[in-house]
Amino acid sequence: MIPSPYPSMSTASPFPAPSSRAARRDADRQRKRAERQALRDAGAPDPRQLDAAIVDALRDALVAPAGQGVVRRHVDIHDVLRGAARALRGRTHGGVSLRREAIHAALADRLAPRQD
Repeated sequence: MIPSPYPSMSTASPFPAPSSRAARRDADRQRKRAERQALRDAGAPDPRQLDAAIVDALRDALVAPAGQGVVRRHVDIHDVLRGAARALRGRTHGGVSLRREAIHAALADRLAPRQD
């Protein structure tokens, strides 16, 4: 019988060894921690803060002020962006005040991500 150059399916495990899985998980945690710290240092909003501000601003723009339960059919995107930026103004991220430039950059990246 000729030996096969491929390992048998019974000896190959589809899951990585526990130590490498734990190491990868720890590396991912450290990477995310560094990303969050870089956002704080830049005065940029947390992604959850950013999404909440955008959703709140969109809701405010859609709900017509004149009628109860009336929803506008069209909104001006500038109203949504201004509302989101206004909601984030004066807020903090991890105790660091958000900067206006970082808020605008975060809004632009979230709503129209670059295609690198």
